[in-house]
Amino acid sequence: MPRTPFRPARASAPLALVLALALALSACGGGGGKSDAKGASTSTSAPDKVQGSVASYDLAVGPPARFILGLFNQGKGPIGYGTPPLSFFFLGETAATGTPQPGPTATATYLPLPGSPPPPADSSKPVYLPSSERGVYAADVAFDRPGYWGVSVTVDLGGPQKVNTAFKVLPKHAVPAPGDAAPPTQNLTVSTPGAPPEAIDSRASATTPVPDAELHQTTVAQALAEKRPVVLVISTPTYCVSQFCGPVTEMVGDLAKTYATKARFIHIEVWKDYKAQQLNDAAREWIAKGEDINEPWVFVIGADGKVSARFDNVVTRSELETLLQKLPTMKA
Repeated sequence: MPRTPFRPARASAPLALVLALALALSACGGGGGKSDAKGASTSTSAPDKVQGSVASYDLAVGPPARFILGLFNQGKGPIGYGTPPLSFFFLGETAATGTPQPGPTATATYLPLPGSPPPPADSSKPVYLPSSERGVYAADVAFDRPGYWGVSVTVDLGGPQKVNTAFKVLPKHAVPAPGDAAPPTQNLTVSTPGAPPEAIDSRASATTPVPDAELHQTTVAQALAEKRPVVLVISTPTYCVSQFCGPVTEMVGDLAKTYATKARFIHIEVWKDYKAQQLNDAAREWIAKGEDINEPWVFVIGADGKVSARFDNVVTRSELETLLQKLPTMKA
């Protein structure tokens, strides 16, 4: 089989950061703080070429799990909708330079960021989106060995274009996965004595109250002790590198109002002190397992104290609502 060129991409590279650089989109901040660019248009001098970025944070060997990929064109904007086929290839244990060995295949579906406009009249085909819209393509995929893998996807946007990109698969998950026991975290709440408001939620300050009150009332440890199901969002809405934290956190807050009898809803702010780059201990327990800190994450924890589902980067309301509707009403 001839060698196919794959460009390595960090498995944890936040998709929206790539989009921000490629499309000059507004950002929530991240390592460089808040961005002043808002609503910028795509560049007329950018290359007219479809590119891809693996948006998954924690891919590992094991049963089928969600794989997410973002597609964009620097000259024409982000790409969404349709159901493009994905083909995966193993490239090597230590580098993405080996001869591609065929792996699994899958069909991807598009997941728009919560709060996105309604889909186009014909959502069966990929289309270019306004630069302010974002989302990812998702499919459940199982990887049978660790190392570097490649994914190939072809989209037809007035002519077929093929995209190859590479990513890393770990021997085991670094972040709690379905079946794992949930860490009994003592996260900060509005009742924690002396807790700085911005350490409870980065949108708060000495003069701005903590938003989404439903998400900041209890700890994960308490909910587990009471054997309550939990929907846990770990994010930093103000400083989010991925740009997805705010919309995802707000969506979870809305669900908390509707499904308060089904589960406890909890938000953990990533940063205790962003300027000092000091993480909240609770966030560290969950997601600080490697070199990078990626956000947002949403975990669903069963009454048995085990993680039953998790979503990195993007999760839609319908995905969470489907799980919540299956839960029994909690006893008082």
